[in-house]
Amino acid sequence: MDAPGLPVKPTRLPEGVRFRDVQTALEGTVSSGRALTRFLPQGYATPTWIHFEIGDDQEMTVVVHPLLGRAEILEGRVEGP
Repeated sequence: MDAPGLPVKPTRLPEGVRFRDVQTALEGTVSSGRALTRFLPQGYATPTWIHFEIGDDQEMTVVVHPLLGRAEILEGRVEGP
């Protein structure tokens, strides 16, 4: 899948890892298609929670913190507000 106009290359997830859904403050929960996290020049980002399934019994969440524009990886499913 190409990302026209975006400075990114498609990347495959490792075997056994799959996206569950993405929550953003602007789009709500997206479980198919595309979800965008916006990073601003001032260092801010859209609050985002990316949920992954690993195998049959494990979940992970990547949280993009809005004021720092940095990501944190957490075990389990962490919901956004």
